[in-house]
Amino acid sequence: MKINNPYELVGKEVVDQNGQTIGWVDKTWNSWNQDYPGWFFGIKPNDNTRDTYLRGTYKLYPIYSDYIREIGDRVTLNKTREDLCRYWIKTVNCGPTTCPTDQLVEMPVYDRNHSRVGTFFSWVESGGSYQSYGCLVDPYLCETWKLPYNTLMPIPTNYITYVKDTITLDKTLDELKEYWKQQHRY
Repeated sequence: MKINNPYELVGKEVVDQNGQTIGWVDKTWNSWNQDYPGWFFGIKPNDNTRDTYLRGTYKLYPIYSDYIREIGDRVTLNKTREDLCRYWIKTVNCGPTTCPTDQLVEMPVYDRNHSRVGTFFSWVESGGSYQSYGCLVDPYLCETWKLPYNTLMPIPTNYITYVKDTITLDKTLDELKEYWKQQHRY
């Protein structure tokens, strides 16, 4: 769904396609897609969703604007809570190991030279697999590279080489910048 003012959604209750409350919109970030300027929203899960589906974590969970069916007094999604949670807790390859994606949320991201890239906040899935991860670029890099603040940039899933307390990529800052410039016109 095309959303003109995403900040109006912050604080609104979020329900799935069956009307079950999931939580509420807590934050919003720009998408890297310039052809279709979408948004990512950080959903703060309610107690029932958190305890039933998300192992009790208090992290924000991402949804993309394409998951929104309608906006009124509340935000109604076009997916069920079960559909969303399947992707929110899916185990994925993280270099030589695997880990649930919800453990990656809010984790710092570094390049292969140990330079700070940003923070992991989202992912884009299609057909049951992740297409890319969303990294909120570090404010220093945004200023240096003239990127808009509060913008998520994509990181292909195969760029992750190691995860422990941080996420390490197999690319340098310059290689990431070039990828974003060529693939996403930044």
